[in-house]
Amino acid sequence: MLPRFVLGSRPSWSYWCAAAATHSAAAVGPTGLMARRLLTDASHPSMSSGEQHLHDKLQRELQPTNLKVADVSGGCGSMYVVEVEAECFRGLSRVKQTKLVNSLLKDEIKDMHGMRVLCSVPPENR
Repeated sequence: MLPRFVLGSRPSWSYWCAAAATHSAAAVGPTGLMARRLLTDASHPSMSSGEQHLHDKLQRELQPTNLKVADVSGGCGSMYVVEVEAECFRGLSRVKQTKLVNSLLKDEIKDMHGMRVLCSVPPENR
């Protein structure tokens, strides 16, 4: 059973950890699924096949300086968070950066429920 929290207050980290321990998507909600994913990363450092596929495609096409792909759907591959830092984004607006990533993954996106894309430009060397 999950600990209760006062209506109108925000659930604490311990609440989400307890929710993640139940492994019930209905009880956990999206934030809890992300918490469960973070908690399981330490014991399962390898990527899922879906994460690996997205990672390899973006690595090949964008040659990013930093790239993270995480399946936040609890492992079913329907929702991903992608963080990309690439020099090719320099001079582009955030919208154009995101559109570039979306266009590269257009075939994969058709089979997803959703994807959160976070793009950035590496800092300039001084």
